[in-house]
Amino acid sequence: MTNLQIFRSCVYVHLLVVCIIFCVVYDSTAELNYRRPKAHFQLTPCQSAFTINIGNYIFDYDAKITGHYDKECTFLIESPPKSQMRLRVSLSIGNLETIETCAWWLKLFDFHSNATLIPLAEYCESTNTTDLLTYSNIMYILLNIPPEGSFQLHIET
Repeated sequence: MTNLQIFRSCVYVHLLVVCIIFCVVYDSTAELNYRRPKAHFQLTPCQSAFTINIGNYIFDYDAKITGHYDKECTFLIESPPKSQMRLRVSLSIGNLETIETCAWWLKLFDFHSNATLIPLAEYCESTNTTDLLTYSNIMYILLNIPPEGSFQLHIET
């Protein structure tokens, strides 16, 4: 084996060691900084039920996707027993002429253990809200928004 071959072998070994060290250090820092991404769901089809675990979730509703223009949609979201859901709502209705008649709307209910619906919020116009909290682990959504409208619900359990 010549000196050049020995030199090249040493360089390759050192390069391999540096790569391994970099990967180990990078991998451990990546784990330390890792944050679980939010689960993202499309609220479709209408009259659906969703079961979620502890975590952060985003639910989107778009009437163009569901094809339920001028129709009422209902959704049931259930988290683990004895948990509560913290909600943030973003609702865009877009047509200000219908606010007085409340032609388009969103209603959020807490589904109590004895099968009664407890109103949490009701909206007839575009809004952004924070810090709605359910009393139970089941939430019921009732909505009727125009095709150009959109609805997004952030849930933290």
